[in-house]
Amino acid sequence: MRGALVRGALTTRGTGVDADAGDLDELAAYVVAVNQSLAVLSRSGSPGAELRAVARLAVETVAHRLAAEA
Repeated sequence: MRGALVRGALTTRGTGVDADAGDLDELAAYVVAVNQSLAVLSRSGSPGAELRAVARLAVETVAHRLAAEA
């Protein structure tokens, strides 16, 4: 379910992204996995700086992958 929501967000019109369905499914799964990992890290008491670093790297990764598809 979450993957479908994320995939929908990645395919929003006007982004200029022309990725195929397989690539979008992979990216959606990656975003969901990072989100779940952040939740686990947060519950285990990881510092905010560590959580922000993981999130920043994930955003950069997705942005780079989408830019390569555009």
